[in-house]
Amino acid sequence: MANFKKNVLATVAALALAFGVSSAAQAASSPTNFTVNPGSIGAGQISVVGGFHIDETPFVAQALTGNSSELLHANAANNGHYADGYIKYGFFNAGPNNITLYDVASKRTIDLYVKFHLEDTTISTIGSTQKNVVTALSFDFWADIGGDTIFTQAGTNAGGGGIEAAVTNTGNDVLLGSGALTVGLAELNFLGGATLNANTTFTLTNAGKNFFIAPIPFFTMSLSGFNNQSGGAVFNNDGTVAINAGGQTSFNNAVPEPTSLALMGLGLLGVGATVRRRKA
Repeated sequence: MANFKKNVLATVAALALAFGVSSAAQAASSPTNFTVNPGSIGAGQISVVGGFHIDETPFVAQALTGNSSELLHANAANNGHYADGYIKYGFFNAGPNNITLYDVASKRTIDLYVKFHLEDTTISTIGSTQKNVVTALSFDFWADIGGDTIFTQAGTNAGGGGIEAAVTNTGNDVLLGSGALTVGLAELNFLGGATLNANTTFTLTNAGKNFFIAPIPFFTMSLSGFNNQSGGAVFNNDGTVAINAGGQTSFNNAVPEPTSLALMGLGLLGVGATVRRRKA
């Protein structure tokens, strides 16, 4: 039990460190601009800096800030992991401003969100470092029209089992784009580090092309850092791990450095190593 607790704490610390490194790397690099046309989905923009106002004209942003949630499982072969989850974005980072989208018709804020599925396989454990190859990663990028979509975080039920992250009441939401894995690798160092390096496609729908209007063609990769706060990773009695985190997503076509996390901050793959130790 003592070794298990030690591994759990090391794993959570490693993930938090990796997410923080990713965020710092992004902050240090030059911002990558993209242009958003909120009027294409019937939305205006509210700037947190400078007072409340609604403006449906396009604006330039560098990133999106939000929260992710997923329930991580060990796979059937017990040699990797899988998870389904979401990222809910609250606002755009646009220079000195934080811009929230506002539905003019319903008078509610509009959230952008991503629903994703990921899988990985462990390929080696050398010393304190576990290496994983990402075998599947797919996502859909949505706009919450009407501001009425319901987001349920991953967690723990009364019996101690895991609760899946869920997105419901999505009937009028608009699909803006989809993406899939090109190639990806992940690492977990139980001494205090974790990395994920992944390339993905990102294909906009017609609605997405009207919303993300520059550059043309749009970026094919998103780089993110999502920080687990204290208590952000919860280990359930059924061996699942509920992970809720916050951070940023930015877009570009560059290949990330090995020390950065790629595609929406999903650097959670190594946690399954602890799950397997607990089952054993």
